[in-house]
Amino acid sequence: MPPPVICIVGNSKSGKTRLMEALIKGLKNRGLRVGALKYHKHGDFEIDVKGKDTWKYTKAGAGTVAITSSVKFAVIKNENATTDIDEICEKYFDDIDVILADGFTQSDKPRIIVVENEGDEVIFEKRCRVISITEEKSMDLKHILNSVIEFLDRPPAN
Repeated sequence: MPPPVICIVGNSKSGKTRLMEALIKGLKNRGLRVGALKYHKHGDFEIDVKGKDTWKYTKAGAGTVAITSSVKFAVIKNENATTDIDEICEKYFDDIDVILADGFTQSDKPRIIVVENEGDEVIFEKRCRVISITEEKSMDLKHILNSVIEFLDRPPAN
């Protein structure tokens, strides 16, 4: 069974990344294994640094490039990959207690909504469970973290 997923949704530049970073640190400090998933809605993206070996291999035409070390492993595949959040989580996050997903506004997953203006939350609710709504300029990280812990402590709905 894949771990619970909490989507962090809001407009671009609304503070989602800062909130994700704070939640990752806070949840890890409570002993949870936390995964992070990012949806990049603009199509192509690079995780390699221009000029480095894996970047060169990709530019040369490799369909799959992997890099490994004693502490990390990453794979880049050039394909029409799934963006189905359930499939991604089940396949790649089975060793995690909770997944924080930046974006995925169209999913049915529970969410924390980061708004810029009062009333913006209706854009992102999508009839999903809302764990918290916050504004970047008045973000109460302790309250949000406690709301996430409360959500995780509840038994899943059947």
